[in-house]
Order: sequence, then structure tokens, then C-alpha cells
Amino acid sequence: MTSVVNQQAQVFRLKLLGSSTILRDGRVLTGGMVRPRRIAVLAMLARGGPGGVSRDRLLATLWPGIDEERARHSLNQIVYAIRRDIGDDDVITGARDLRLNAELLAVDVIEFQSALAQRDLQRAAQLYEGRFLDAFHLPGSDTFERWVERERASLDLAYTNLLEQLAREATGRKDHAGAVESWRARAAHDPLDARVAIALMQALDAAGDRVAAIQHARIYELLIEAELSIPPDRDVVRYANELRGKHVAAAAEPSGDPSAEPEVAVAQVHAPAPDLTPIGKVDEPATPPPSRGNPRPASWPTFRRHALLGAAAIVGVVALGILAGRRWRGGTERSAPIIAVGRLTDHRTSDADAIAGAVTDLLATNLARANGVRVLSTARMYDLLRRVGDGRDSSSSAFASAAQQAGAEELIDGALYDRDGRLRLDLRRIDLATGAVRAAYSIEARGLFALADSGASRILADLGVRLPLGSVADVTTRSAAAYRMYEEGLKAHFHGDVATARRMFEAAVAEDSLFALAEYYAAMEADDPIEVRRRLERARRLTGRTTDRERLTIMAGWAHALSLPTLRAIAETLAVRYPTEVSGHLYLGIARVMEGNHLEAIGPLDRVVAMDSAGLRHAVAGCGACDALRWIISAYELADSLPAAERVARQWIRLQPDSRAAAHALIEVLDVEGRAAEADSVNRASGRPMVGRTVTRRAENLIRAGDFDAADRLLADLVEATTAREQLDAYWTLAISLRQQGRLTDALDVARRLRPLLAGAVPMDDGAAPTISVLEAQILLELGRPRMAAALFDSIARGREAFESAPVAARRSAWNLAHSAGARAAAGDTVAVARLIDSVQALGAVSGFGRDRQLHHYVRGLLLVARHDDSGAVAEFQQAIVSRNFGYTRTNYELARAFMRLNRPADAVAALQPALRGSVESSNLYVTRTELHELLAQAWDSANVADSAAAHYRVVGTAWKRADPPLQARRARAEARASALGR
Repeated sequence: MTSVVNQQAQVFRLKLLGSSTILRDGRVLTGGMVRPRRIAVLAMLARGGPGGVSRDRLLATLWPGIDEERARHSLNQIVYAIRRDIGDDDVITGARDLRLNAELLAVDVIEFQSALAQRDLQRAAQLYEGRFLDAFHLPGSDTFERWVERERASLDLAYTNLLEQLAREATGRKDHAGAVESWRARAAHDPLDARVAIALMQALDAAGDRVAAIQHARIYELLIEAELSIPPDRDVVRYANELRGKHVAAAAEPSGDPSAEPEVAVAQVHAPAPDLTPIGKVDEPATPPPSRGNPRPASWPTFRRHALLGAAAIVGVVALGILAGRRWRGGTERSAPIIAVGRLTDHRTSDADAIAGAVTDLLATNLARANGVRVLSTARMYDLLRRVGDGRDSSSSAFASAAQQAGAEELIDGALYDRDGRLRLDLRRIDLATGAVRAAYSIEARGLFALADSGASRILADLGVRLPLGSVADVTTRSAAAYRMYEEGLKAHFHGDVATARRMFEAAVAEDSLFALAEYYAAMEADDPIEVRRRLERARRLTGRTTDRERLTIMAGWAHALSLPTLRAIAETLAVRYPTEVSGHLYLGIARVMEGNHLEAIGPLDRVVAMDSAGLRHAVAGCGACDALRWIISAYELADSLPAAERVARQWIRLQPDSRAAAHALIEVLDVEGRAAEADSVNRASGRPMVGRTVTRRAENLIRAGDFDAADRLLADLVEATTAREQLDAYWTLAISLRQQGRLTDALDVARRLRPLLAGAVPMDDGAAPTISVLEAQILLELGRPRMAAALFDSIARGREAFESAPVAARRSAWNLAHSAGARAAAGDTVAVARLIDSVQALGAVSGFGRDRQLHHYVRGLLLVARHDDSGAVAEFQQAIVSRNFGYTRTNYELARAFMRLNRPADAVAALQPALRGSVESSNLYVTRTELHELLAQAWDSANVADSAAAHYRVVGTAWKRADPPLQARRARAEARASALGR
């Protein structure tokens, strides 16, 4: 055995199930080792087993249509590189047939096959973390993609067979919990398989969780209808009805305690959240666009946006979210019943004011104060009602349907009457599974709040639960007029009538300035970001006058809008305490994305899709599932799993063909994949007039495609717009376009027009420059004025915007000090760079974004570059990268430059290519795409890949054809080199 480098102490592991990563001593490797074609070679060798794979088969699969000599050279280079990086020539052996040595490179798929052969089924199940090469894509090789599909199908079959064997063995030894776990995993893999659905229901019933079995039938029926538009399997329906009959009979049997209600186990499902793009549009990858619906505040600034078994189809994602829910909650558990308050018919004649809606909401809010019951909020009910008959149906059956969709087991409805100057409320408790009336009540009171207090007390007493002391007015408002306006605003909010909702919420606040929920919803309807912050801050201060559920909802909205690091803890509490509400689960997913745990966010976001899947059938005011899908797409983008992001986006469009948000999501994915023509086609196919932000998005696509003239023409028309916001967007994007063209003097002139347009809109403390000035500062740096740029970045870092939270201010300061460090490094002021490191680290630690906590590594890398320690700089820059394609692309650029100085051009290519998949703004703003192409051309050139080098040199020459004089020499060199390589 010949050892290239003595690395025997190091342990290498290749993961192909659920991902495509290589680990060394437990740490994920990046760079050249995980290039797609290397992974593809290793995957084929892993599946080849002891017999190996012939070189000819590798060439035909991985380099189809390529000249044989070039293909063989490429394969030899890859084999050499793998041996070098692993540190042992024997990791790949053989001459004609190549074999992988699993003792030197452990591979999960080989271990999976070995565990199956040894009948160690539990070990095999643990190893199967997802589909073979999930979300992996090898550009330009359809032959390899077909091979992957065949291997994936074979491994999937082996996995599902072992799960069924485990389930049968568990049943045979009366281990019903073990059987449930195995059948759950099997159902998550094939959620539309009726045979598997019945098997899981039988296992749940045998485990004593009959209601969960019935709930799974509902899930199966929902998925079949949504995905295939066909009726559910008759055997599933028949068995579910049989279980319902047994459940009703068991509930009717007398217990030892006549007053006790039977406990009901509830399957846990999950779900919602927000946005408002900042005018500055800097420092953050853009966040999913807002939609109106569930309680979702606006975020400022916003954040751009692996399922266990992949994202091959939304239905699989939905099922996984549902079926994983109970495990997420810690196993099967007995829980309080879930109650919804439905339609209250108003039969009064003496009062012109309609108060039935207010009574409905007050009753639901009051019931939710008690421990021992779970009550769907009125907001959740209104959100679901708009899915029933497009929101036009307000009948009792519509309320019942909405309640069932949310997982409720009981519905309370009734009627409101006048009686001798008092109010009378007749109520019924209805079993939603059977339609039977469990109890009826009649309550009289003189006022609205007293009626809600008495009604809630009667219902809870019948359930054996005590209503907390005090009145519902203590946690809402004592003004009946304010409550009526709030309730009308809530209806308008969930129907997408923004103007009416805003007017009603503001009127409710005017009537009672201490009404926290009205203030919260008024914040969500506000357009101005300062107004959003101000109202959310006030709502937060009023949370002492709310129920626990509303308090957590407001706190989560406030934490999200202000990018607080406490968001995850609040969201987790909200999701656990109120699992039938959408908000906690969506906020939890968002928090995980913000923290940089992109793939961990998929689970809670799946639950949102499951809970709000009905919303995907109606493109109405808002859609929690739509928000979740957008965040799922963003999570995959940030994790550099672009094929998975594209699959989810296309599925969303199939479910909602008219959704502009779905179209924008697909456009973005296609754009970052470098498929500008397809992105433009989707944009045009949306069939809507291009106005405002739509125009700038179209211009951004054109900029990425290098069609600057077309982009500039679009933007020239928009700068004449009547609104300041549209003008800001136009000037901002135009300055970016001019920068890409090397027309820096013109770009600076345009960037300087932004500040006057923004004057007064976002006031800054101490006369500091507004955040939008970062574009001006960056252009100054590119013009060769680094000290002026540093001074402007410092001013932005020093300022404080009105109602800006400490974490947001810390993040803005950290980022601008990092930009300042880059400018000072360019000026040769290494002393100042060194002084900034501790500040950037301390400020980043306060931010709610995990990425910001690693930003100081970038500044440390700059200092090491100045000290001519490129190896040390590489290590620091690599630690600074959280997302390779949507991170701070200046880090990618500086990392690639360090690699070039170390004569490692292949690593430089690996660092630069993902940067070109980012946007043209946000954290990608601080280096132009033309500069990335220039350095990438030089890297390919140094690696002796002439065609790729020439292609990127040509991009530079075209982009800079009208560049300022200082850039013309670089353009000329690029064109000359492209010409020389093209011969």
C-alpha cells in the first residue's frame, strides 16, 4: 500500500442516503473533495460493490458524448484527486475495473446493504436517512440521472421491505409501539398507499391510540384528494368508519367517575408567519414575500429563503410533516380535546349592531384561557373558512368543515336572542365525528362580556375544567364597540380586504388604546416599516392583557419582525402549547433558517403545509401553506440543494397555477441555476402587467443574463414612476446594473440619488448615513477610494434607525464594520482591520442570524491575507461561509483569491461558482458578477481548462465594453486571452 499522505488517524465517511456529503472526523468537507463529478464517481463505485465498475461504464455514464481521450483524462484526474485527498492510493484500486475500498472510505449505502445481508434490520433502518443522492444533480449528464433513478428505486424497495418486516416482527412480539413506529416510517415513504395506511391504522388501534388511527385516515383522504383528485380507497374509508363506531361506543360507556370526560389522543400536526422588504435591500438575502392570512407580522429586514425522505413531491412533504408530528411531540400521548367555536346565529331584533361574531371570538378566547382544553382561535377558523366555498359560505356546515380540517373533535354553535332586556345565548356541543349533540346550554346575561364569561364557564364545567378567575374582558378589552370593530377587521384581514381591515383595527385601537390584539393586527396591516415596528412594540408591551396563546403569538411576531435571537424559543413554546395553531410551526421553521440550520427548518415547515393544505386549492387573501412552501424553497436554496428547490417550486405552481408568489419562487430558482431564459419565460407566462417590483425583478433577471441594455431600458421607464418606493427600486437596480458594466462613475451618480428620496422616511440617530448608502460606499471602494468608502460604512454602522431592535442594530453594525474592514484592507490599513475584529465578533453574537456570528472570521481572513498568510486566511474564510450561494459572496471572492495565490485554481473555481448562483443584491451586493467571472476565468485558465476560461473571459469583455477607463485594460486582457484560448 502506497500512502500519499499519512492520514491514518483521520476517518473519512461518504454519505449518499439523504444527502451527498463527505465527512472527515465527523466534520463536513467542502471545496474540491465534494465536487459533483467526484461524488458521482464515488457513488457509482459504491454501488459497484466488490466487483467494481469498469472504466468504460464510468465514461459512458458520466461523460456521454465527450471525446474519449478527454473523458479518460478527466476520470484519471478525479481518481488521482480522490486518492490524494483521502491520503491513500488504495482507496480506489484496480486498472480496468475500479473498486472502492470501504475500509478507507466508509460509505453509508455499502453499510446499508451489509446490514440487510446480515439481517440487522434495525441498523439498516437507522442508516437509511433518505433517498439515494437526494437533491444531487450532475449538469449535462442525463445518462447518470437515469442511473441514479434506477439505483434509487432499488434502494427504496429494499428500505420499504425492511420497514414492513420490522413492523411484522414487532406485531408478532406484541410490541405495538414498535410496530407503529415502523408503519409510520413506511407511510411517510408512500403516503398514498392504501394498504400501508390501513396497516398503520391497525397498529395505532392495537397500541390504544384509536383517535390517531382515525386521524390518519383523514390525512390519507386529504392527500389522495389533493394529489390525485380521486376518492379515497374504500377499504380505508370502511375501516375508519369501523374505528369511529368503536370510539363512540367506548366513549358512551360509563366510567368510574361519572363526571369525567374520556381523554382523547390527538395526532400532532404543525404550521404560519410574514414579511416586508426593506427599502435598503441590503445585508440580507431576500425573504419570502408576505401574504395576508394567518397572524403574520412584517419582517425587517427580510431573509431569503431536507425533508427526511426528500422533496420529490409536495404530497410526500405533507405526509412526512403530519406523520412525524407525534414523534416530534415525544411519542404517543393522551391529550385534551380540541374544540372549535362555530356559527352563532343572531336572532335579535332590538339592537342594530351585529355582535354574534364578537361573541364567537370572545367565547373562543375565554375557553382558551383554561387548562385542560384546546381551543382553535377565531383567527384560525376564519383562515380556514375562506377555503370553504372561497370564503362565501358562512353556514354551520362550513364552520364544521373548517373545524374538522384543523383537527377539532367538538364544535360549539348556537344562537343569540333578546330576552327582556338581556342577552340569551343557546349553545350546543357537537361531536364532529358523529354529528351527535353532546350537550346543550342556555345562558343569559346583560352584556357581551358577561355572556362570554357565563357561556365559557358552563361549557368548561361540563368538561370538568375550571375557568380561571377574572373576565375575558381582562385579557381583551372592556369596550364592546372596540371588540366589534376588531372582529370585523379580523374578517376583512382573512378575506384580503386590506383597507377595511386596517381601518377597523385602527378604529378599535382608537376606541381602546390598551387592546393588544387590535394593535398587533394593525401592525400587520401597516405599510410603513417604522409603523410596523412601533405598533408591534406597543402590542408587546400590552401582552399582559392577553391570554397565553395571544401573548405568545404577539411575542413571536414581534421577535420575527425585529430579527430577535429569542424567536426560536418563543416559536417552540407556541408550537408545543398550541399545536393546532399555524403560527408556532411556521415561526419555528423561519427561526431555524435564520439561525443557519436550513435543512432542520424543513420539518416544521412541512407541518404548516399539512395543516393548511386546503389553502393551496384557493389562491385567496393569504395562505400559510404558501408561506411555508416559500420558506422550504428558500431553505433548499440556502443549503445549495437547487434541484429540490425547483421541484417544490414547480409543484407549488401546479397546485396554484395563478399564484404570482409561486411563479416568483420558480423564477428565482431558475435564475440562480443560471437558466435565465427559462426564468424570463415563466415571468412572461404569468400574464400580469409588469409594474413596480415586477419590473425590477425582470431587470434583475436580465442583468444576470448579461442583457444590460434591456435591463436599463426597463429601469429608465420606472424611474419616472410616481411613487417614491418605485423610484427607489428603479435607481437601486439601475446602479447595480451600471456596476456590472464597469460604468462606476454613472453608478455612483445614480446611487447618490437614493438618499434624497429616502430623506425622513427612515430617520437615523446622530446624523448617521442611512443603510441604503451601502451601495454608494461600495461603488466608492470599486472606484479606488477605499478611505472614503470606509468612512461611509463606519457612518452607517454608527447610526440607529427609529424603533430598531438591538439585534437588528447589532447586525447592521457588524456587517458595515466588516465592509469597512474590507475597505481599510484595500487601503493597506491593517492596524484598523485588526481593531475591528473584536467589534464584529461581539456585535454578530447579538444578532438573531446564525450567519452573523461567523462574520468575524471574514475580517480575520482579511488580516491574514495582509500578513501574507494565505493558508490561514483560507481556513478563516471557510469558517465564515454559511451558505455558499446565498451567503456573503465577498467571502467567496476573497477565498478564491487566496486559493489562486496558493496555486489551487480548482479550489478557487469551487468557491466562485456558487457565488454566481446568488442574487445581484443583498449579501451578494459587495462584489460584482463581472469580477466573479473575471476571477473564475483566471482560475479555469490556471487549471488548463481552456473552454471554460474562454467563456468567462468573453463574459467580462462583453460586460465591460462601455466600462470606465480604469477597467478598459482589464477588459482588453480578458478579450485577448479569450481569443488566444479560442484558437
